[in-house]
Amino acid sequence: MNKTNIALVGCGGMAALYRHIYTEVPGAQLALIIDINEEVAKSAAQTLQIERWSTNFTDCLSPEIDVVDISTPNHFHRDQAVAAMQAGKHVLLQKPLASNVAEAEHIVRTAGETGVIAGMYMSLFDNPVFYEIKDIINEGKLGVITGAHCRVAHTGGLTMDENNWRKSGEQTGGGSFIQLAIHNINMAQWLIDSRIISVSAYSHNLHCPNVGGDDMTVVACEFNTGALGTISSAYCANKDELVIYGTKGYISVDDTRHVSLRLSEARMGKLLPYDTPNMRKTFDLPFDSFTLFDSKNPCDQHVAFIKAVQANEPPQIHVSVGLYDMKIVQAVYESARQEKRVYIKD
Repeated sequence: MNKTNIALVGCGGMAALYRHIYTEVPGAQLALIIDINEEVAKSAAQTLQIERWSTNFTDCLSPEIDVVDISTPNHFHRDQAVAAMQAGKHVLLQKPLASNVAEAEHIVRTAGETGVIAGMYMSLFDNPVFYEIKDIINEGKLGVITGAHCRVAHTGGLTMDENNWRKSGEQTGGGSFIQLAIHNINMAQWLIDSRIISVSAYSHNLHCPNVGGDDMTVVACEFNTGALGTISSAYCANKDELVIYGTKGYISVDDTRHVSLRLSEARMGKLLPYDTPNMRKTFDLPFDSFTLFDSKNPCDQHVAFIKAVQANEPPQIHVSVGLYDMKIVQAVYESARQEKRVYIKD
């Protein structure tokens, strides 16, 4: 069987943390590394012992390449993804799907027209605890889901270099909300199997002059099941949290490492065994040590995408999901500008 040849486009930044995974996937090989920065591309190729590297994006369109991982800044996603798909390549895009809804729609439309496998990478899906949380929810252990609270925040905006591409609101498509909150928007909807259908938002930039868009945003939202939620993001404060509330209990994930839950009945689980009904129980799990950027992690999304390509199956997160996430982001920014509730159009 021929190996699946992978081209990684954009191998610095966050990609530097996971690019080695493509050298470890059974039946696949990292055949080409591309980066606009020659030193970054050359250094990555040497580190990973990859013969081919380039600064020219079009090199990934050559016939021997099967899969293109696009790990470039948001404003490059549409043109690069469309070109790759039209060349018959399967494409994995790093979040967010694009910098605006029109570009995201173009990506999804091209995926449908070409019939290639097109997915989006969301790092939270590398973490096995979320799959167990979804099982708990699906088993009805939380009862009827009544709401969710989502927050992603760090202080990177306070020290962001003026040369960082993220300082451009046009290139990112916004600021902290599109870059950070998109993680929990995506995860919360998946966990409770419900879509956000309307939002009311406040959004400002008060503390981060080198961030072109918002440095903090707070949103009240409604899901199509009637559940209510809050979503917030910030580049000027710390704290990540995702909480799901139900009529029989709640589950809270704090900074992706610490979990607390309260259920009305016992449940045995691999990561979250719960044996004392109606009592709060906490878990401090070393998620990062075995989940992030590790090809041996059974939940790793880069490995999962390559396996989907090899099996000719749909990706775990299709680009159409990323499009809906972008519609939520657009609605949030529109709500903040117009100071009114905005409904997401599907």
